Amino acid sequence: MDKKYYYDLEKKLNFEDVLLDALPNPIYYKDVKGDFIRCNSRFSELTNTCKREIIGKSAYEFFPKSAADRNKLIDKQIMKTLKPYEDEVHFIKDDGEVRYYKLSKAVCQNRDCVVEGIVCIMTDITDRIKEKEILIQQSKFAEMGEMIASIAHQWNEPLVELSAQVQKMELFYSTNQIDKKKVSDFVSESMVPIQYMSETLSDFRNFLKPSTIKEEFDLKIAITEIFDIVGKQIFYFNIKVDFDYDKEEDFFILGYKNQLKQVMLNIINNAKNKIIGSYEEIDFDGVITIRLTNTDTLSIIEIIDNAGPIKDDIIGQIFEPFFTTKENGTGFGLYMARTIIEDKMSGKIAVKNDGDNVIFSIEIPKMGKS
Repeated sequence: MDKKYYYDLEKKLNFEDVLLDALPNPIYYKDVKGDFIRCNSRFSELTNTCKREIIGKSAYEFFPKSAADRNKLIDKQIMKTLKPYEDEVHFIKDDGEVRYYKLSKAVCQNRDCVVEGIVCIMTDITDRIKEKEILIQQSKFAEMGEMIASIAHQWNEPLVELSAQVQKMELFYSTNQIDKKKVSDFVSESMVPIQYMSETLSDFRNFLKPSTIKEEFDLKIAITEIFDIVGKQIFYFNIKVDFDYDKEEDFFILGYKNQLKQVMLNIINNAKNKIIGSYEEIDFDGVITIRLTNTDTLSIIEIIDNAGPIKDDIIGQIFEPFFTTKENGTGFGLYMARTIIEDKMSGKIAVKNDGDNVIFSIEIPKMGKS
């Protein structure tokens, strides 16, 4: 009887191995401690490690620490809730190629309904991610005109200052007053505006870089970096900016920093242009408010302008592709904003009128809380 039982069990396990290996997706099982207890050939090929060497090891052996940390929290959460969960993770192969996978996780229970671990099916979404990156970059280029105008405003003062330094040096030369100290002072004073302009270009270059890997970052710093680029132009148009959040509170999220900045910049530029357009019709004090709040599971960004409501007949369409009210608009900016927030960062983006104010709200799940 015992021999037959073990024979049947081995036969069943062999059949399950054949079945798992026939599937095109990498699949693995983990126990409640987070160690691998089983996987198929696709996962073995992905990690370039034989199955025997995978068993007993944890995700930290094969995935980036940030991804392993995040999924450790996710596994702990779903073993409590018993609910399935989906997440995205990147994997760096031995040849340096980065692949992106959707993780579909579920809890394993025995006959007594005791949790024994996690099963995960990985789906390769690299092509989809790369296609979106191309679209996002195209959308980003649409913001470049606004940013170049902002850089022109930021460079105006340091260029005037640098011009004054050069003219002063020319005066010293024409009157034979040049000495070592004056040259040293000229270099030191000139380097201040030059360094400022260099930092402006660096901010612009960093904005253009695509974010392809999730990272943990502080929303407050991201907002500061946005206004380092566009702040002076907004100030030039006499638009006030209110930052409504607790400077001591943490607003850390896990996501794609540059792409979130792109979303916020698009909304801020739209608000700025709407206020400038309203100045031509009525006299009022234009204000853009940036508000940050936290809940137990979400970080919430609100971008508010007081330039009048969006018309009721179009407010439901503004996130649709190719919809625009601008004469030369592409209708692409807010559509890509929704794609970035909802598809790439598992968040939500919405807009509503509140009297004369328009409120764009962005909700981003906190780490392990979506």
